[in-house]
Amino acid sequence: MSKAARQSARERVREERIRQAQKEKRRRIIVITSIAVVVIAAIVAGVLVQANRTKPTSFSGAVAPITVQEAGTVTMAQPAATKPVLDIYEDFQCPICKEFEHINGGLIKQYAAEGKIKVVYHPIAFVNPQGSLRAAAAAQCVPNNSWLAFHDVLFAKQPDEKVALTIDDLKKFAADAKITDPAVLSCMESQRYAPQVQQLTQTALASIQGTPTLLLDGKKVDDNDALTSSGLRDVLQTATK
Repeated sequence: MSKAARQSARERVREERIRQAQKEKRRRIIVITSIAVVVIAAIVAGVLVQANRTKPTSFSGAVAPITVQEAGTVTMAQPAATKPVLDIYEDFQCPICKEFEHINGGLIKQYAAEGKIKVVYHPIAFVNPQGSLRAAAAAQCVPNNSWLAFHDVLFAKQPDEKVALTIDDLKKFAADAKITDPAVLSCMESQRYAPQVQQLTQTALASIQGTPTLLLDGKKVDDNDALTSSGLRDVLQTATK
Protein backbone atom coordinates (compact mmCIF):
# COMPACT_ATOMS: atom_id res chain seq x y z
CA MET A 1 0.00 0.00 0.00
CA SER A 2 1.38 3.35 -1.01
CA LYS A 3 2.02 6.11 1.48
CA ALA A 4 -0.92 8.10 0.07
CA ALA A 5 -3.23 5.10 0.41
CA ARG A 6 -2.17 4.51 4.01
CA GLN A 7 -2.75 8.20 4.79
CA SER A 8 -6.19 8.03 3.19
CA ALA A 9 -7.06 4.90 5.20
CA ARG A 10 -5.98 6.52 8.46
CA GLU A 11 -8.05 9.58 7.62
CA ARG A 12 -11.13 7.42 6.98
CA VAL A 13 -10.62 5.63 10.31
CA ARG A 14 -10.24 8.96 12.11
CA GLU A 15 -13.40 10.32 10.48
CA GLU A 16 -15.29 7.14 11.37
CA ARG A 17 -14.18 7.46 15.01
CA ILE A 18 -15.37 11.05 15.04
CA ARG A 19 -18.75 10.00 13.62
CA GLN A 20 -19.08 7.21 16.20
CA ALA A 21 -18.15 9.60 19.02
CA GLN A 22 -20.72 12.12 17.82
CA LYS A 23 -23.32 9.36 17.52
CA GLU A 24 -22.59 8.17 21.08
CA LYS A 25 -22.78 11.75 22.35
CA ARG A 26 -26.20 12.20 20.72
CA ARG A 27 -27.34 8.88 22.20
CA ARG A 28 -26.26 9.96 25.70
CA ILE A 29 -28.03 13.29 25.30
CA ILE A 30 -31.24 11.52 24.27
CA VAL A 31 -31.00 9.08 27.20
CA ILE A 32 -30.29 11.85 29.73
CA THR A 33 -33.09 14.00 28.33
CA SER A 34 -35.54 11.09 28.45
CA ILE A 35 -34.61 10.32 32.06
CA ALA A 36 -34.99 13.99 32.99
CA VAL A 37 -38.43 14.12 31.37
CA VAL A 38 -39.53 11.00 33.26
CA VAL A 39 -38.21 12.37 36.57
CA ILE A 40 -39.87 15.75 36.06
CA ALA A 41 -43.14 14.06 35.11
CA ALA A 42 -42.96 11.91 38.25
CA ILE A 43 -42.29 14.95 40.41
CA VAL A 44 -45.16 16.89 38.85
CA ALA A 45 -47.49 13.91 39.27
CA GLY A 46 -46.44 13.57 42.90
CA VAL A 47 -47.03 17.25 43.55
CA LEU A 48 -50.46 17.09 41.92
CA VAL A 49 -51.44 14.00 43.91
CA GLN A 50 -50.28 15.56 47.17
CA ALA A 51 -52.02 18.84 46.33
CA ASN A 52 -55.24 16.95 45.72
CA ARG A 53 -54.84 14.99 48.95
CA THR A 54 -54.32 18.18 50.97
CA LYS A 55 -56.81 20.34 49.09
CA PRO A 56 -58.83 22.28 51.68
CA THR A 57 -62.44 21.25 52.12
CA SER A 58 -65.20 23.78 52.59
CA PHE A 59 -68.75 23.80 53.86
CA SER A 60 -71.13 26.75 53.60
CA GLY A 61 -74.36 25.23 54.89
CA ALA A 62 -75.93 25.34 58.33
CA VAL A 63 -73.73 23.52 60.83
CA ALA A 64 -74.99 20.91 63.27
CA PRO A 65 -75.96 22.13 66.75
CA ILE A 66 -73.03 22.97 69.04
CA THR A 67 -73.07 22.22 72.77
CA VAL A 68 -70.32 23.49 75.07
CA GLN A 69 -70.02 21.01 77.93
CA GLU A 70 -69.17 22.03 81.49
CA ALA A 71 -66.20 19.64 81.52
CA GLY A 72 -64.58 21.44 78.58
CA THR A 73 -65.50 19.27 75.61
CA VAL A 74 -67.72 20.57 72.83
CA THR A 75 -70.10 18.47 70.75
CA MET A 76 -71.25 19.14 67.20
CA ALA A 77 -74.03 16.79 66.12
CA GLN A 78 -77.58 16.53 64.93
CA PRO A 79 -79.97 15.42 67.70
CA ALA A 80 -80.35 11.90 66.31
CA ALA A 81 -76.64 11.39 65.61
CA THR A 82 -75.03 9.21 68.25
CA LYS A 83 -72.40 7.33 66.25
CA PRO A 84 -69.87 7.03 64.88
CA VAL A 85 -68.17 9.44 67.27
CA LEU A 86 -65.21 11.47 66.03
CA ASP A 87 -63.14 12.80 68.93
CA ILE A 88 -60.79 15.63 67.97
CA TYR A 89 -58.01 16.54 70.41
CA GLU A 90 -56.70 19.95 69.44
CA ASP A 91 -54.66 22.87 70.74
CA PHE A 92 -55.41 26.40 69.56
CA GLN A 93 -51.66 27.16 69.38
CA CYS A 94 -50.73 23.95 67.58
CA PRO A 95 -49.62 24.72 63.99
CA ILE A 96 -50.43 21.21 62.77
CA CYS A 97 -53.91 21.57 64.28
CA LYS A 98 -54.29 24.75 62.22
CA GLU A 99 -53.26 22.82 59.11
CA PHE A 100 -55.68 20.03 59.98
CA GLU A 101 -58.52 22.52 60.44
CA HIS A 102 -57.62 24.24 57.16
CA ILE A 103 -57.67 20.95 55.26
CA ASN A 104 -60.49 19.03 56.93
CA GLY A 105 -62.59 21.52 58.89
CA GLY A 106 -65.15 21.80 56.10
CA LEU A 107 -65.39 18.04 55.65
CA ILE A 108 -66.05 17.51 59.36
CA LYS A 109 -68.72 20.22 59.44
CA GLN A 110 -70.39 18.65 56.41
CA TYR A 111 -70.53 15.14 57.88
CA ALA A 112 -71.86 16.46 61.19
CA ALA A 113 -74.46 18.65 59.45
CA GLU A 114 -75.68 15.67 57.44
CA GLY A 115 -76.14 13.69 60.66
CA LYS A 116 -73.54 11.11 59.67
CA ILE A 117 -71.21 11.58 62.65
CA LYS A 118 -71.11 13.03 66.14
CA VAL A 119 -68.09 15.28 66.65
CA VAL A 120 -66.55 15.88 70.06
CA TYR A 121 -63.87 18.58 70.31
CA HIS A 122 -61.32 18.39 73.13
CA PRO A 123 -59.48 21.76 73.30
CA ILE A 124 -56.41 21.17 75.47
CA ALA A 125 -53.27 23.06 76.55
CA PHE A 126 -50.29 21.17 75.16
CA VAL A 127 -48.13 23.21 72.76
CA ASN A 128 -47.85 26.52 74.60
CA PRO A 129 -48.90 25.98 78.23
CA GLN A 130 -49.86 29.62 78.88
CA GLY A 131 -51.29 30.66 75.52
CA SER A 132 -53.01 27.36 74.85
CA LEU A 133 -54.59 27.39 78.31
CA ARG A 134 -55.86 30.96 77.88
CA ALA A 135 -57.34 30.18 74.47
CA ALA A 136 -59.09 26.98 75.51
CA ALA A 137 -60.44 28.59 78.69
CA ALA A 138 -61.67 31.57 76.68
CA ALA A 139 -63.43 29.27 74.20
CA GLN A 140 -65.23 27.63 77.11
CA CYS A 141 -66.79 31.04 77.89
CA VAL A 142 -68.36 31.36 74.45
CA PRO A 143 -72.06 30.46 74.02
CA ASN A 144 -73.06 27.54 71.83
CA ASN A 145 -74.15 29.60 68.83
CA SER A 146 -70.82 31.46 68.64
CA TRP A 147 -68.37 28.76 69.65
CA LEU A 148 -67.56 27.42 66.20
CA ALA A 149 -66.97 30.91 64.81
CA PHE A 150 -64.56 31.67 67.66
CA HIS A 151 -62.89 28.28 67.18
CA ASP A 152 -62.32 29.00 63.49
CA VAL A 153 -60.97 32.51 64.15
CA LEU A 154 -58.51 31.15 66.73
CA PHE A 155 -56.98 28.89 64.10
CA ALA A 156 -57.20 31.39 61.24
CA LYS A 157 -55.31 34.04 63.24
CA GLN A 158 -53.04 31.70 65.17
CA PRO A 159 -49.66 33.29 66.00
CA ASP A 160 -46.34 31.46 66.10
CA GLU A 161 -46.56 28.59 68.54
CA LYS A 162 -43.84 30.18 70.69
CA VAL A 163 -45.82 33.41 71.09
CA ALA A 164 -48.40 32.92 73.84
CA LEU A 165 -51.85 34.28 73.11
CA THR A 166 -52.83 37.08 75.48
CA ILE A 167 -56.21 38.03 76.86
CA ASP A 168 -56.19 41.09 74.60
CA ASP A 169 -55.56 38.83 71.59
CA LEU A 170 -58.49 36.65 72.59
CA LYS A 171 -60.82 39.61 73.04
CA LYS A 172 -59.89 40.84 69.55
CA PHE A 173 -60.58 37.39 68.15
CA ALA A 174 -63.91 37.42 69.97
CA ALA A 175 -64.78 40.67 68.22
CA ASP A 176 -63.83 39.08 64.89
CA ALA A 177 -66.29 36.30 65.70
CA LYS A 178 -68.94 38.95 66.48
CA ILE A 179 -68.89 38.18 70.21
CA THR A 180 -69.56 41.36 72.18
CA ASP A 181 -71.40 40.19 75.30
CA PRO A 182 -69.62 41.80 78.30
CA ALA A 183 -70.27 38.70 80.41
CA VAL A 184 -68.41 36.54 77.90
CA LEU A 185 -65.48 38.95 77.71
CA SER A 186 -65.35 39.14 81.50
CA CYS A 187 -65.27 35.35 81.65
CA MET A 188 -62.32 35.35 79.24
CA GLU A 189 -60.46 37.89 81.35
CA SER A 190 -60.98 35.96 84.57
CA GLN A 191 -60.00 32.64 82.98
CA ARG A 192 -62.89 31.08 84.85
CA TYR A 193 -62.60 27.78 83.03
CA ALA A 194 -58.83 27.32 83.27
CA PRO A 195 -59.18 24.53 85.89
CA GLN A 196 -61.51 22.57 83.58
CA VAL A 197 -59.03 22.92 80.71
CA GLN A 198 -56.16 21.77 82.91
CA GLN A 199 -58.15 18.72 83.99
CA LEU A 200 -59.21 17.98 80.41
CA THR A 201 -55.57 18.25 79.32
CA GLN A 202 -54.35 15.94 82.06
CA THR A 203 -56.97 13.35 81.20
CA ALA A 204 -56.25 13.58 77.47
CA LEU A 205 -52.48 13.29 77.75
CA ALA A 206 -52.87 10.06 79.69
CA SER A 207 -54.04 8.42 76.46
CA ILE A 208 -52.77 10.52 73.52
CA GLN A 209 -49.29 11.62 72.47
CA GLY A 210 -50.01 15.07 71.07
CA THR A 211 -52.24 17.21 68.91
CA PRO A 212 -54.04 16.88 66.65
CA THR A 213 -55.25 13.39 67.51
CA LEU A 214 -58.43 11.91 66.05
CA LEU A 215 -60.28 8.94 67.48
CA LEU A 216 -63.13 7.34 65.57
CA ASP A 217 -65.27 5.32 67.96
CA GLY A 218 -62.28 5.17 70.27
CA LYS A 219 -59.80 4.00 67.64
CA LYS A 220 -56.99 6.33 66.58
CA VAL A 221 -57.19 7.60 63.02
CA ASP A 222 -53.85 7.26 61.25
CA ASP A 223 -52.09 10.63 61.03
CA ASN A 224 -51.60 10.24 57.27
CA ASP A 225 -55.38 9.99 56.90
CA ALA A 226 -56.17 12.67 59.47
CA LEU A 227 -54.02 15.27 57.72
CA THR A 228 -55.28 14.72 54.18
CA SER A 229 -58.74 15.49 52.89
CA SER A 230 -58.94 12.37 50.73
CA GLY A 231 -57.63 10.18 53.55
CA LEU A 232 -60.10 11.39 56.16
CA ARG A 233 -62.96 11.31 53.65
CA ASP A 234 -62.20 7.65 52.93
CA VAL A 235 -62.13 6.87 56.67
CA LEU A 236 -65.46 8.61 57.28
CA GLN A 237 -67.11 7.09 54.23
CA THR A 238 -66.11 3.61 55.38
CA ALA A 239 -67.37 4.27 58.90
CA THR A 240 -70.73 5.63 57.77
CA LYS A 241 -71.69 3.06 55.15
